[in-house]
Amino acid sequence: MKRLVALLAVGLLGGCLGGQNTPATTHFVMTDATPAAPVQAPSQPMGRNLVISSVTDDPFYDIENVVFSREKGSRAYYHFAAWTDRPSRRVAGLVQRRLEARGRFVSVSSITAGVNADVLLNVSVVELYHDLTVSPAVARVQLIGEVVDWKTRTLTGRRSFAIALPVASADAKSAVDAMNRGVTAILDELVPWVESVAIKG
Repeated sequence: MKRLVALLAVGLLGGCLGGQNTPATTHFVMTDATPAAPVQAPSQPMGRNLVISSVTDDPFYDIENVVFSREKGSRAYYHFAAWTDRPSRRVAGLVQRRLEARGRFVSVSSITAGVNADVLLNVSVVELYHDLTVSPAVARVQLIGEVVDWKTRTLTGRRSFAIALPVASADAKSAVDAMNRGVTAILDELVPWVESVAIKG
């Protein structure tokens, strides 16, 4: 009898701690929905080297957890939904791929590569969350780009890019799908803007 009670206690404890009943965390990849074009020699190359730095504007958004809001002025993390990488680092990588494919710069690399640069692009994630305080719910994405003349350490351009897109249903996967569409739409604006500022600089 004592043995049976002990086994039941262990079973109940395992249930309380989660065990096999705990849902697995789903990890989502932040994607750029625009097809990657092959690198082509541009008609007007700039002859400048660019490095990209990911900047943390708000640390709350810059961890792997997917963020949502159910009340005005509050934020929370989904328990079983996460990104595969920190949003700021992933966004910087997507920007780098876009700029490389367009071929306007001699080289495009991360600032961590330690290469000599003419232009620095700082990319920061200001907001990235599932907003359930409005109906219908939306995914809000806001990025800031800063273009710096690296030789003179002069800020030559700064711009905020923001978008809110409807979310199909009130769950993390639908929110992530909308966020990815939002990131793609912002990159469509941010990348040519970076090139135009770099040319003027």
